[in-house]
Amino acid sequence: GHGFVPVLDALQGRGFTIIYDVIDDWTDTSLGGDWYDESVERSISARADAVTASAEDLVDRMQRWGSAATLVPNAVNAQIFDGRSHPRPVDLPDGPLLGYHGSLHGDWFDWDALAAVARANPDATVVVIGDHRGVEYQLPANVVFLGLKAQSDLPAYLVNLDVGLVPFSVTPVTHAVSPLKVFEYLASGVPVASTPLRPVVGLDGVFTDDDLVAAVSFARSGPRPDPSVALANHAWGSRVTEMLEAAGVAVNEVQDAGPTIQIRPTIRPPTEERWIRA
Repeated sequence: GHGFVPVLDALQGRGFTIIYDVIDDWTDTSLGGDWYDESVERSISARADAVTASAEDLVDRMQRWGSAATLVPNAVNAQIFDGRSHPRPVDLPDGPLLGYHGSLHGDWFDWDALAAVARANPDATVVVIGDHRGVEYQLPANVVFLGLKAQSDLPAYLVNLDVGLVPFSVTPVTHAVSPLKVFEYLASGVPVASTPLRPVVGLDGVFTDDDLVAAVSFARSGPRPDPSVALANHAWGSRVTEMLEAAGVAVNEVQDAGPTIQIRPTIRPPTEERWIRA
C-alpha cells in the first residue's frame, strides 16, 4: 500500500486529477486487503482532489478523517448485463432457480442462511456460481455449485433466475458493501432477496428481511423488475459522471465506443487456501 503515495504525488505534480473511490472497508482482510494500512489510506484520501465512496458508512468514515466524500454507489456494466433474454445454459437445472454469484470465501457469507433458503424452497434449486474450492459445508441436496463463469457468460445465467440472492451476514463490513451483483440481478430483470444491508434497503426490486427465507418468499411472490428501468438508474455511465463532477470535471458528452471483452484464464494468486467448515 505504501507504494501508492509517491505515485500519486508524481501524478499530481504533472497535473493529473486524483479521485479516490472507496469501495470497501479494507480492514477486513477476507476482502483481499492483506496489504491494508490505515495510515496509507488516510494519506491517499488527504492527497486526492476528490473522494467518492460506494456506501454511506464509507462516506461517514472518510468524513471522520476530514475528507469530504460523495456517495457514488456501485453499478452495472450495461454493455454486458443488458436485460436481453438468453437461452438457458445447459448446466442450469430445470425448475425454479434461486441463484448467487460471487465470492464464497469470507466470514460475511452466511452459509446457514443459504441452507435455510434451500430447505424452505424444496421446489427450487439454489445455484451457486463462484470458486467453491475449499468449501466444506453440509448443504441440502438442492444446492448446486456451478463453479466459476466468465463475466461475459453470466447474463445467460442471471436472466434465467427466479430470485437473485445476497446471503450476507449483517456486520459493519457488509453494511459498507455496495454489491455489484444486486445491480446485475436487477438489470437482468431478476428480483433480489437480501439481508437488510444499508446500501440495498429501499432499492426497487430488492426485498430485504433479517430472515433471508422471508426475503426470498417476498421476492418469489413479487413482480420482476423492469431491466430498462434498472439500467437507467444503475448503469456505470451516470456513476462515472457523478465521480467526475465530484472532482469538478464537467462532463458535457459521453461517447460510448462499446466494451472490449477479453476472456482470460482464471488466475489464482498464490495465497493460503481459505477453508470453510460447518
